[in-house]
Amino acid sequence: MKISPQEQLSKVSRLIETMRDIRKVVRTQFMKKMKDHDLDLTIEMLEVLHILWNQDKVNQQEIVDKTNRNKASITSLISNMTARGLVQRNPDPLDRRNRLISLTPEGERYQQKLIPLLEEVYAPLLSADMIREIEHTTNQLQNILQTISE
Repeated sequence: MKISPQEQLSKVSRLIETMRDIRKVVRTQFMKKMKDHDLDLTIEMLEVLHILWNQDKVNQQEIVDKTNRNKASITSLISNMTARGLVQRNPDPLDRRNRLISLTPEGERYQQKLIPLLEEVYAPLLSADMIREIEHTTNQLQNILQTISE
């Protein structure tokens, strides 16, 4: 069955809108959970913490790249997180011009506070059937990403 170029664009737009809507709903629910548990963090701070939980001692440019934010906003965000005692800047032993961002013990403790909240937000998605659907959808989206990245 052949579909028109306009229908093709409509299907692509619907995919992008759905991904955006999923991100928005999860973000909103997670922000509410953090507020309910008196955790004073922004989603942007959470993104940086997540990066550092997976790989400690990351240079600022890597954080910029992984969060898709500009360097000035990440610099300000890291300064704020440093003032809150969540992260620290350390000299890069391989390049003195760079600073490596790492977690403080307090930043590490936040992971234990946030995991139960993530579990609550993601609970509706954790059935065996949904996990299979998520795996399939993730594979499809990775194929789409690879296609558009070429």
